[in-house]
Amino acid sequence: MLARGLLCRLAADVPKTSTHDLSQLSRLIHRAVITHNATSIRFVRAVSHANKLSLAIPRRSYATTNKKPATTTTRAKTTVKKAAAAKGAAEKKAAPKKKTTAKKKAAPKRRVRAKASKKPLSEQALEKAAAKKTRIRLNELKKKALTEPKKRPYTAWSVYMTEISRSAAKDGRSASKITAEFGPKYQNFTPAEREHYNHLANQNRAANEAEYNAWVLKHTPLEIHEANAARLLLKRKFKLTGNKVVRIKDDRQVKAAMGPLFQFMDERRKSGDYKGIPIVEAAKLMTSEFKALSAGERKKYEDMAAADLTRYYREFESVFGRKAKGDAAASA
Repeated sequence: MLARGLLCRLAADVPKTSTHDLSQLSRLIHRAVITHNATSIRFVRAVSHANKLSLAIPRRSYATTNKKPATTTTRAKTTVKKAAAAKGAAEKKAAPKKKTTAKKKAAPKRRVRAKASKKPLSEQALEKAAAKKTRIRLNELKKKALTEPKKRPYTAWSVYMTEISRSAAKDGRSASKITAEFGPKYQNFTPAEREHYNHLANQNRAANEAEYNAWVLKHTPLEIHEANAARLLLKRKFKLTGNKVVRIKDDRQVKAAMGPLFQFMDERRKSGDYKGIPIVEAAKLMTSEFKALSAGERKKYEDMAAADLTRYYREFESVFGRKAKGDAAASA
């Protein structure tokens, strides 16, 4: 029975075995029977099991890794994760950083040092500063006073001396020597010689007047008015002399207003009572007479002065284009 079952089993395992392998098949059957009979004994089974274990140990003595080989799906996931991480890092780097407005620290308050009191200037420094101020003011007045054109010699003597000096200066003689030498000759001029130099002087005088009037007309009436005011200051305050302080003659200028005293003096001078009396002496006498007048008598000259002042204000505005100082309309 046992043999028959074994044969059936072998037939099922090797259904297609050829006839020329019968000897091998018989050996296989014999080995299987012996193995089956031997495994029925407990000791034999234990030895067989131990033998199998001893054969299995050398086979697994080498090191093995517990990690499973990376599959295609795992690799794809890893690649996607790395790409996503790189993209996130790039976006984070490209995103503009928020500006943090740092609060400005308040500037520390500076200590205000007490100003050191200036030392008083010495007398020499004060004098120097005053002299500089005076020099600046003097130059300003000279500039405003205007400079007249140079005049030609307009007398017979000046014409003669100018002519002699030009010829004698070449010899190196001084003006005093020229005057001492040629002065007596001028005194002994014949009528013809004197008439010659008088004629030259008259020509120069006419030329001077024409040039002077042309120079005056180059300036406005207001400029001439301010120039005369500057010349008056140069004469009174700075004590200058010469043509620079002579009043400029201009028919366009407004005649100054006269006060009550000058109205009285003008009337008395026209009467002829002070004819032949020096001006200074006549002025003293007329002033004494005016002071001796009663209030009623002075009223006449005061009214004349008020009318003349009104006339002055009106003409001043018309000629100079501005109000005069002291005009009530100018201060209103």
